[in-house]
Amino acid sequence: MTGNVTFAPTPATLTGDVISINRFLKDPIWVMRALRTITEQMFIANKILTAQLWTESGTVGYQQNENIYADNSPQPVAPGAEYPTTTTGTGTASMANTINWGQDSVITDASISRQKFDVVGRAFTKLANSHVQKIDSVGLSAAASAVTQNTGAIASWAGTGATPMIFRDIMRAYASLINLKQGYMPDTLLMDTVTYANVVSDDKLMALLPREIPGFSNAPVQSGWDSPYMKRIGGFTFLGSPNLPVAGVATLLDSKVFGGFTDEKQPAPGYVMSTGKDGLPDADGLQVKTIREDTTDSWRIRCRRITVPIVLEPRAAWQITGVNL
Repeated sequence: MTGNVTFAPTPATLTGDVISINRFLKDPIWVMRALRTITEQMFIANKILTAQLWTESGTVGYQQNENIYADNSPQPVAPGAEYPTTTTGTGTASMANTINWGQDSVITDASISRQKFDVVGRAFTKLANSHVQKIDSVGLSAAASAVTQNTGAIASWAGTGATPMIFRDIMRAYASLINLKQGYMPDTLLMDTVTYANVVSDDKLMALLPREIPGFSNAPVQSGWDSPYMKRIGGFTFLGSPNLPVAGVATLLDSKVFGGFTDEKQPAPGYVMSTGKDGLPDADGLQVKTIREDTTDSWRIRCRRITVPIVLEPRAAWQITGVNL
């Protein structure tokens, strides 16, 4: 005994608790629901890479920046004359291969007995955090590296010098995307958490937000909190993420067409996949399996996702640089 800590911890006296935990661990669907509850509030990449594609070969072929117009403009057609023909070209062909991102966590019978459900909850949280940290970072890095269009902010959004013109900067980027005439309708602004904090606390912007009931007002800019990482302002969803590879850049994009994740369907005994309300596989692509290890008196919880992020329309995004100087 050292201080007030006794080694080892006293075993749990309620054997029914151990039985219920074992029953829980035997049901991968329950395990999946527990993990999904943790991850769904933290995963940002699937808010900008919204398309969900599937492959059974581990490889996906796709096209980037496919033009929405025919290769030639319509021509005047005289009465009785033949109509001119035109080609309708495709975008740049690309290929990507899925990667199996996985991790196990081992929970011993002794730790379950002595710490009850807390040890299981901590294991779930750590698996979920690792999943979000890795897959989110991979997806956001792919998105950031694909965007080349940019303009500088009028002034830093941090307010360190001249007065920030946040909404004007956003609307100028919006106009730049609209002027491409590719049917883009920007709806999401992605940034690091420091820039996000500067935006949602800006005095000029806050003066336009509702002061009574969040999310319900006829104020010029309507707003409502969705999560600690998300806020809707002026028709745009503002996303803040600590997993962005580069800070100090805000990216306005059309999340409906920008890109997505391609997950591989790899059937294997014991695995379950997160599903939505419609019963179809969920966009997070997370697969879970629980394994009883009788040789070591323990449980092994496995979490994996076989996926690759792809950017389908790099031109559907516009960076605003210098927002946090």
